[in-house]
Amino acid sequence: MLEKPAQPAKVPRAAIYIRVSTAEQAIHGKSLQAQLEYLQSYADDHGMVVVGVYADEGQTARKELKKRKAIHRLLAAVQRREIDVILFWRMDRWFRSVSDFYKVQDVLDANCCTWISTSEPNINMETRDGRLNLNLVLTIGQNEVDTTSERIRFTVDSMIKNSRIVWGDHNLPLGYRIGEANGRKCVVKDETQAPMVEEFYRYFTVHQNKRATVLHMQETFGIDFSYSMLRTMLTSEFYIGKYRSNSNYCPAYLTADQWQQIQQISSRNVRKPRSGRIYLFTGLIRCPLCGQKLAGNGRMSVVNRKTGEKRSYSYYRCNRAMIDHCCSFTHQVSQLLIENYLLDNLAPLFADYQLRMEQVAKEKKKRQSRQPEKIRAEIERLNYLYLKERVSFDTYEREYQRLDSELNAALADTPPPTSQNTSHIEMALQGDIHKIYDSLDQEHRRSFWRGIIREIHLTADHQVDCVDFI
Repeated sequence: MLEKPAQPAKVPRAAIYIRVSTAEQAIHGKSLQAQLEYLQSYADDHGMVVVGVYADEGQTARKELKKRKAIHRLLAAVQRREIDVILFWRMDRWFRSVSDFYKVQDVLDANCCTWISTSEPNINMETRDGRLNLNLVLTIGQNEVDTTSERIRFTVDSMIKNSRIVWGDHNLPLGYRIGEANGRKCVVKDETQAPMVEEFYRYFTVHQNKRATVLHMQETFGIDFSYSMLRTMLTSEFYIGKYRSNSNYCPAYLTADQWQQIQQISSRNVRKPRSGRIYLFTGLIRCPLCGQKLAGNGRMSVVNRKTGEKRSYSYYRCNRAMIDHCCSFTHQVSQLLIENYLLDNLAPLFADYQLRMEQVAKEKKKRQSRQPEKIRAEIERLNYLYLKERVSFDTYEREYQRLDSELNAALADTPPPTSQNTSHIEMALQGDIHKIYDSLDQEHRRSFWRGIIREIHLTADHQVDCVDFI
């Protein structure tokens, strides 16, 4: 019987992983090229074929796993079973985080892939001593990273607290630069860019439209103003002079009240639909049953069959009812009816809102007049009466629950809100609302409503119940 010829040994498919931070390369000369040449030579000497090189350049060991892109590409190849072994120079090139190491190791184990720390033969996953050395190196590396991070964080926090510079000019938002004040470097306003910043906030506050604001900045100043810059200017507290814990880190462009107004507008801002139809009340109306914000919905209807004339109608609907079928509010609220109702009843709606706010303030003041000490004294008195058997258990339990709830409310209650500045609404009511409103186009009508109304409340039979003003 003929023997089968021996099968040739499988050539291991190796992936090379190299990593270096910019600082390490400058100080110690551990360049990517030097690591690559060393690992390529190691693969050749051990009969391996290199099927891929994965490099994380300028990434420190403190960088989160999700931000190390080369690792993710490498793991994708491992999961496709394209790699048998991963080569790296030292364990600190691979990982210094214990948790991140074992997350990746689980993927390698599941796909029959191993690794070799080429300059550290005593570190491996195959032997008891190798695993012990591995865990020691990882633990020491983790401690070193944590210590360094704490030191850096302490230094940066100290610099921020003292309004010192922690980045270069290129990292500062629009309207700021590195300058000098009181004999030291600090962040100051860039006078050449200040008009842009001021116009940005003015335009956005008036028009309340992100896309229009971006286009306005591009056309007015001829700059490459992007949506990324818009997001920064709508979210960065730099513009009220604050950075982290320092509320006076740099000169402010906005007051705290102006910033709060910007945040409210931004949170309610909606994109203009591709159809070009403008919904006046998107983000302002909630479903009276489930609380979901109603979404704009439009359609064209024929109003004259002879001429074929069509008219556009806008409605608001609860998508949880119409799409998800988990709400029973299936009525589509007419934009025209709401618009006409608000115009005809703006003054009484505003008067009703003021009365409600006054009542809220009175209720809070009344609750706060019940000091926690007085409520605790009543609880002690109730306990005494119960111990003396002067009240029944049911009465005791009922009164105790009431007082306990009242005590918790008194402890958790916040001071009454300061009165809102409603002068802009009062000024609008003094004029001829209908005449002013008729002179506005749809875009400015939407800005008008969004500038005075925070929320419109409906009744279950889809009528306007009340309105909260800004």
